[in-house]
This record gives sequence, C-alpha cells and structure tokens, in this order.
Amino acid sequence: MTTELKINPLPAATPEIGRWLWALAEVRQRTLRLVGDIDQRLLDWRGSDDAENSVGSLLYHIALVEMSWLYLDLLQQEFPPEVNDLFPFPMADDAGKVSHVSGVTLEEHLQRLNTTREIALSRFQQMTPDEWHRLRPPVNDQPYETTPEWAVFHLIEHEAGHAFQISSLKARWQRLDP
Repeated sequence: MTTELKINPLPAATPEIGRWLWALAEVRQRTLRLVGDIDQRLLDWRGSDDAENSVGSLLYHIALVEMSWLYLDLLQQEFPPEVNDLFPFPMADDAGKVSHVSGVTLEEHLQRLNTTREIALSRFQQMTPDEWHRLRPPVNDQPYETTPEWAVFHLIEHEAGHAFQISSLKARWQRLDP
C-alpha cells in the first residue's frame, strides 16, 4: 500500500486559501501527535536546568499567538470575552519570556487549541481573495503591515518551530525517565 502525499485544500473562498489552511491544519496534527501520550509531569517539565519552556507553556503560547495574530493584527480588535476567557495567563512574564503555564491538564490545553483553531479557521475560510491579500496597517506601534496570507504562513512556521521544541523536550524526558 502506498501513501498519497498531496495537499487537500480545506473549504475556503479559493483553492489557494484552502491550501494554506490545509497546511495550518497539517502542522497542528503534527503537534497533536507529539503530545498525545504525555503525562502531567512531562507537560510541566522545564528541562533539566528548569529554565526552558515546558510543553504546557508552549501549547498555551501556540494558541495565544494564533489568536493574537487573528484579532490584534488582522481583525484589529481586542479579543472578544469568550476568547479572552481562554487565556488567564499573559503572553509573557516580566522578563519578556513565554509565561510559564503549569498544572493545566493536557485535556485543557487540547480543548484550548481546538477552540482557537475553530475560531481562526472560521474567520480565514470566510475571507475573500481581496481580504486575504489586503495589507493591514500597523497597530499599537507595531513596525509592520501584514496580510492574512503572511500571518497564516507565520503561524505555520511558528507552530512547527515549537513542535520541534516539544519533540526535543519529549526525547530528553524519555531518556531521563524511561
């Protein structure tokens, strides 16, 4: 049996947008496969020197960054209350590092990731090609303009990078705690 390696665009205004959304969904599936079997100790572990981002912190961060790009940069509005309620921890600590999120179950992290992804996809799938390619002006003194197309590219890149970190934490944890 052979495996088909092809892109199956998600429903969207155009196949181009659908292909980008498929890639966004694909990288999420990789993240979910990585964390599917981890326990609370690994979820909260910050590396052997206790200075790294934990898997739980990274999962929280992935969801928060996705909503930040969607609402703050693209829609240019504050989080609605139902989104704000998903994020009791700030984006970063006082030192500017990813907030440490501990004691949150894998189920809670997965629910947050699922909810934020549903929100993001519903917004992106409704965009017309003109909206998809339209530059949004800088907000809050940000030094950039962006399009939804570029933001989705960045979200794919962002999550893939953190998936690598999660993979590394998981591999090192398994060597320490077989």
